[in-house]
Amino acid sequence: MIATLLATAPQTSITVLAATDLVSGSRSLYNIMVGVIVVLILIASGARAAAAFFGGRIGETVSWAVVGVVVAVIVGSSYAIYTSTKRTTDQTGITSGQFGQ
Repeated sequence: MIATLLATAPQTSITVLAATDLVSGSRSLYNIMVGVIVVLILIASGARAAAAFFGGRIGETVSWAVVGVVVAVIVGSSYAIYTSTKRTTDQTGITSGQFGQ
């Protein structure tokens, strides 16, 4: 009788969320956020370039287009360099001294 009760008793378990799951989740949120920022930079500079183009200012059109692409590349590549440096530091335990670490 006791063996039957023990065999049919529901098993309860506690699920513990690992710290690595939290870190990887926040990392993916940062990736999405940086992507959104880059797209917004490109949209804003494209809008300025379009306004300058329809205003007849061709030189300003090219300038806004180039500035938008350069800023978007700097933001995206800076974040990629930061995450690469952070991942290397986390794995090796050696701090490179960059980014205030």
